[in-house]
Amino acid sequence: MDDFHQCSDERDSTQLRKFSHGAVFMPWRTTCAIAMTPEPGKGSPNYENSNLMTNLATAAKTFLVPLAASLALYAAAAPLASNAHAQAATTLKTPIYGVTLDDLSNINAIVTSLTKLPYKPTVRVVFDPGTTAAEYYPALVKLHTVANVMGEIMDSYYFPTDINTYTARTKELVYGLNGTVDVWEIANEINGEWLRQDPSGNNTTVNAEETAIGQMVAAANSIVKGVGGKTAITLYYNDDSKGTNCWEKPQDYWKTWPTTFLSSAVRQGADYAFFSYYPYQDCPGLSPSWGADFSALESIFPNAKVGFGEIGTSSTSAPTSVQTNLIKTYYPMVNTNKDPKFVGGFFWWNYAEQMVPYTKAYWTLLDQTIAPLKVPQ
Repeated sequence: MDDFHQCSDERDSTQLRKFSHGAVFMPWRTTCAIAMTPEPGKGSPNYENSNLMTNLATAAKTFLVPLAASLALYAAAAPLASNAHAQAATTLKTPIYGVTLDDLSNINAIVTSLTKLPYKPTVRVVFDPGTTAAEYYPALVKLHTVANVMGEIMDSYYFPTDINTYTARTKELVYGLNGTVDVWEIANEINGEWLRQDPSGNNTTVNAEETAIGQMVAAANSIVKGVGGKTAITLYYNDDSKGTNCWEKPQDYWKTWPTTFLSSAVRQGADYAFFSYYPYQDCPGLSPSWGADFSALESIFPNAKVGFGEIGTSSTSAPTSVQTNLIKTYYPMVNTNKDPKFVGGFFWWNYAEQMVPYTKAYWTLLDQTIAPLKVPQ
């Protein structure tokens, strides 16, 4: 069990999702060891009297073998670095039928399950801290052959407190996974109070910390847009605008946070603007008016298509009736919501845990729910 789960019981229940859905990643690590021929000991009888051919052979072993190995490693890594400053921005067909992958360890079974869904899905890949782009690359290549890919640069729970960390991580992933990701989620639940160091701080502290978070998003936006990529912003739906909310501070309200802390360039340039919605236990009691809420979202991000960037429950052990109702209620919104900017999404969080392999009951539920819905165009 990782530290993320070990500390889960110590957290505030109002942010239960942030402390119970820890992403699990088992990368394809390979450790390479090159056998080096040691230099002949200078005290050996043969050292002083070695002839030219012996010296040349030794030199070849000492220098050419590792050189060849280095070139081989470079060649293997070349796809990660090539054409890093130009990415073809793919326009996703709509509606988007999305699922989230926070664990790629069973990649072949994941790919099989995705290919059996009624329509080509969009997978949202959660990139864990402490991993490298190279570790994800083989799986992303496989995923991209059967699905569109949205890359979540950093889950809100792990969001850093300094711009250098987030900028470096964004560059590594965007440049290193070129050609395998169609949309970059540069801000995940960005208005959540748990992102800042002082969730309950005074207004001066909160405003300063949220301003810094907004600057990190702006930096990530510049990196993605600089290579021709598409961006997504996901806001945590924490207020129904009818008097019920689950935010810590008024600054966290999804309607006002982006206009206060995001630059005009980020808001004007966003290709997708999403809600993250977890109504069971995490932020209960809300009564959304989705038509009005999405209209408000469109006014904040005027050039973006809108939808859901996450739905789900904090735990896979939530009542089956609750999870079933979420899937059967929200995915069909692609048929009932007539807003031309609404693209769906949804991105059920626990796909890897609950719908792989495809013989699981929740996969069947998703399959049967999506099958009669609109064909992506």
